[in-house]
Amino acid sequence: MNDGGPVPGRECGSCDACCVVFEIQVPEIAKPPGVPCRNLTKAGCAIYESRPDMCRKWLCGWRLISGLPENWRPDLSGILIYQKVCKEPGYGPAALVVSLSERAARLSDNALLGFIHSTIAMRVPLYLTRQVACVETRLIFLNDVLGRTVHAGDGPGFVAGLARLMQPVV
Repeated sequence: MNDGGPVPGRECGSCDACCVVFEIQVPEIAKPPGVPCRNLTKAGCAIYESRPDMCRKWLCGWRLISGLPENWRPDLSGILIYQKVCKEPGYGPAALVVSLSERAARLSDNALLGFIHSTIAMRVPLYLTRQVACVETRLIFLNDVLGRTVHAGDGPGFVAGLARLMQPVV
C-alpha cells in the first residue's frame, strides 16, 4: 500500500462498490453486506459532506497502490482490493484481500495473475473472495493454497490452482 496516502489523480468518481459490498455497523448507516447504503443515490452519496469518519477514511487498494492499472477501479473492473487484519501465523499484521465480482472473469487478465503471483512471492498475506449477489463469499488464504506453486516456479500449477478457486459458487 502507498504509505503516502492516495495515489495522485485516483478519485472514487462514480464508484460505489464499498457502499454496497461491505457490512457497515456505524449506527447512522447500519447496513448488511451486499445491500446498497440507504444514503446512496443515482447521483452518489447523499451525505457525502457529512459522512461518518469510517467512510471518510476508508480507501480501496486501487486508490492506495500505485502499481495497479488505472482500469482496475472497482466499478469498472469488478476487482476490489482492500486491507484487513492478518491473523495467519508467520505473517505480518496486515493482509490484502482481492474480492472479485461475479461478473469479473479475470483469469485471462495477466495483470491480475501477476499481481496475485508477485504478492504471494513477496510473502504478503493475500486472501481471495468472490462477490456473489454483491455479498462476499468465504476468504481463501492464497499463500497457503498457491504458495508452493509460486515458490517452485510452477506457472501452470499456479494458474490451475487459481482456476479451481474461481469455479462458480453454487
